[in-house]
Amino acid sequence: MNNQILDINKLENLYQLFERGAQIAGEGHPLYRFNRTNNKEESMVTVTYDEYLPFLQKMILAYQKLIKKGDKVVLIGETSVQWITTYMATVCAGGIIVPLDPGILDDEVINFTNLAEAKMVVSSKTWEKKHILVDRENEFKTVEHFVELDKSTFTTTSNETFVEGKNMTFNNILALGESEYAKIGGEFVLPEQNTEEMSVLLFTSGTTGTSKGVMLCQRNICAVMIGIDPVLNVLDKYDSVLSVLPIHHTYEMSAGILAPMIYGMTINISDGIKYVQPNAKQFKPSVLTLVPLFVSTLHKKIWKNIEKQGKDKLVKTMSKVFKHAPTSVRRKIFKSVLEALGGNVKYFIVGGAPLNPDIADDFKTFGIHISQGYGITECAPLISVVSLKVYKPASCGKLMPGLEIKFDKEREDETYGEVVVRGKNVMLGYYKMPEITKDVLSEDGWFRTGDYGYMDENGYLYLTGRKKNIIIASNGKNVFPEEIEEYIETIKYVEEVVVVGREHKETGAVDIVAIVVPNKEECDADQLTDDEIIYDAIYHRIMDINKNLEIFKHVSHVEIRKEPFEKTPSKKIKRYLVK
Repeated sequence: MNNQILDINKLENLYQLFERGAQIAGEGHPLYRFNRTNNKEESMVTVTYDEYLPFLQKMILAYQKLIKKGDKVVLIGETSVQWITTYMATVCAGGIIVPLDPGILDDEVINFTNLAEAKMVVSSKTWEKKHILVDRENEFKTVEHFVELDKSTFTTTSNETFVEGKNMTFNNILALGESEYAKIGGEFVLPEQNTEEMSVLLFTSGTTGTSKGVMLCQRNICAVMIGIDPVLNVLDKYDSVLSVLPIHHTYEMSAGILAPMIYGMTINISDGIKYVQPNAKQFKPSVLTLVPLFVSTLHKKIWKNIEKQGKDKLVKTMSKVFKHAPTSVRRKIFKSVLEALGGNVKYFIVGGAPLNPDIADDFKTFGIHISQGYGITECAPLISVVSLKVYKPASCGKLMPGLEIKFDKEREDETYGEVVVRGKNVMLGYYKMPEITKDVLSEDGWFRTGDYGYMDENGYLYLTGRKKNIIIASNGKNVFPEEIEEYIETIKYVEEVVVVGREHKETGAVDIVAIVVPNKEECDADQLTDDEIIYDAIYHRIMDINKNLEIFKHVSHVEIRKEPFEKTPSKKIKRYLVK
């Protein structure tokens, strides 16, 4: 490996991305840490950068033997070193990786695999236990190999002899890689990389109910890594991240795995969403990549704990007094709050949806800086992000360097328009959907995001809502439900809310309706146990919110929903199911 650190602006492929991190990290520095057994610290495994380098090279050599250039490999399961390695090795070997959501139905796994014409399906043992597809292998029309990942048996060296068959294990493939590595005397040469060809195929499972295959190339991914550098370059190899979010999403793969890798950071792999706090105490990360729903839930838990200790008045007073004190002072004062997350957390990088600025303010007071970003799978996924050196809680940041933006307005007098972008991170198109691709991607490279927003005089981007969610009020004006939902979410008795527009059967006017899932804990704590009392408590508070909204945005009806809304893996509500 060349010891001269690669200029980040010259990144062209995933192998270079890792190699740069290894150059910075140096010998013996941890790359990955994870528990073989969930929530068992004594089972922790550490993989260093210098250990991982030959390991990755062996897996690239193995995949060169198992797949041809352009072959597709379906990858499904929870975050693991094997999952990440399969992703990188497939791409570097000239294949196309197809990460799937482990939460989808078996029929969807089969349909997506067949649509992709995949030659291999790689899945985790944990996933396979819940989705036994052994009896349905004949329904996978093009698959030649099924490979099992098992984090409990992870090793960087295999003690097996490679035997090719339809059903194999990760360690069996590693044995093939070791055999190939021995043949070349460890003198690894990266296969030629075509960074403009599709290397990742992502089937979106968004909030609209329709799945599209987003085609990305290595150039797209590296453009994001280059563009994010001015934002993250306050981090160094002594920082570490806790990987929490579903890894099949570009957000987690980019912000939670690949970006930390560039800086030689340590990637701590969570045992799952329910183990985040014990994992944070164990690994003591300095950075967390999260979605707003998780941040909001964490915020509620922190305040609930403060209230249980009878310290809520004291903490609120101290928050006001020390709000503008130096970060180091605030972190000492609110040490007990920070210790719930391991004590070292300095930054939350948040994306996927807008975060309530009041929540960001609270965490800033505690000594945790929140940086919001905006992205979409079709942009690999980054469009804009707030620098870790800047605090702008209501904005989703400045445009990524090298990206162009314009706002497509329906009327000239509007202050906002549809966000349209062009740059090296914009996708190649939708898989086998040329007509739908034309609808959103122009011949000269401009991509329609479907989001409405505007930019201030300092170049900071603000989003107002999704184009598909807009409610056309009776006076013809646009109502963004997300704006109203943000107000309603501040009511402590509200767990979740979706605002919709419904046409009145008799008058034809558009009624704005808030559908609310109550927060059971808060209702029980205040002895609101009767459905009618809960409704009244929420209804009257929403009517108070109306006083601060323009008349055409007023909520006219409130409905209480007993069950939580169905969500995507990234915790976004599937709005198309809410009528």
